[in-house]
Amino acid sequence: MSLKTPQARDEILARFYDDWRSKSGLVWSGGVPRVFWSAKEEAKANGPRSDEPWARATVAHNISPQRTFGEEGNRRFERLGIVTIQVFTPMSIEQSVTLAEELGVIARDAFEGRSTPGGVWFRNARLQEVGPDDPWWQLNVTAEFNYDELK
Repeated sequence: MSLKTPQARDEILARFYDDWRSKSGLVWSGGVPRVFWSAKEEAKANGPRSDEPWARATVAHNISPQRTFGEEGNRRFERLGIVTIQVFTPMSIEQSVTLAEELGVIARDAFEGRSTPGGVWFRNARLQEVGPDDPWWQLNVTAEFNYDELK
């Protein structure tokens, strides 16, 4: 399959958000924690509340090696990158670290061993504890991705 960058970004973020919407409410009694998208500017007035968990999703492309030569429309480029989901839980609540881990596992599992309908493949999904960043406990989930684009 072949994807353009905007399509791939949409599929990557949808892969995460589908699981986040359906599972995060099971670990946070306040419902589905809000997600801030790096590609969309959020007004400061709409920023995260200090008493609720939240996440930030970022898609970052890296190198793009050309895999085949040929006529225009038949040249294959491999697009590589990293998706990062930053999970923040309020340190003011009990078990903020455990909550961050539970939400982080949901984000990691959205990518681990998975692919999208358009052909984005994920690998090396992992959790990384960042620690306190007052008033939040932060945990990052990263996963490498790749997909092909024909040009």
